[in-house]
Amino acid sequence: MKGSHPQLLLVAAALPAFAWVIFSLVWLAAAAAGVPRGFDGRTMTLTEATAVASHADVARLLQGGADPNASYRLRTGLVRNRETVMTPLEAATGAIRTGPVQMLVDHGARIDGSNLPVLWCSAVARRNQDMQRFLRAYSPNTHPPGDCAGVRSVW
Repeated sequence: MKGSHPQLLLVAAALPAFAWVIFSLVWLAAAAAGVPRGFDGRTMTLTEATAVASHADVARLLQGGADPNASYRLRTGLVRNRETVMTPLEAATGAIRTGPVQMLVDHGARIDGSNLPVLWCSAVARRNQDMQRFLRAYSPNTHPPGDCAGVRSVW
């Protein structure tokens, strides 16, 4: 072929592979330096794991001694547009994911008169009917509040 540049074609073919090697080296260097990866389960809080319905991370954190009644950080973008602090049960109401909720309760998460109104009203606000059914079934002696006007809002 007249006027073609075989070296240019070789560079064009090798460029993606070269870019991948550079990216991999930077990634490995960051990992070696201890820079946490964005959605690495090892950096998740119990609240975050519940919010994204990660059963494996919830189980790992509970087995590691995480308190299912404590408030933990919830990073921006997982459920809300800003970082906040809340309990794992509160995060489950907003994320509209009730998967790990039974696991939390089995490990000591309390649903009682002190947090039921907040959980119930949060589930109502987010139209989380699965959580409403769970709360109703789990708390047969405590009736959910009919009016949420005076209840602290999580969402």
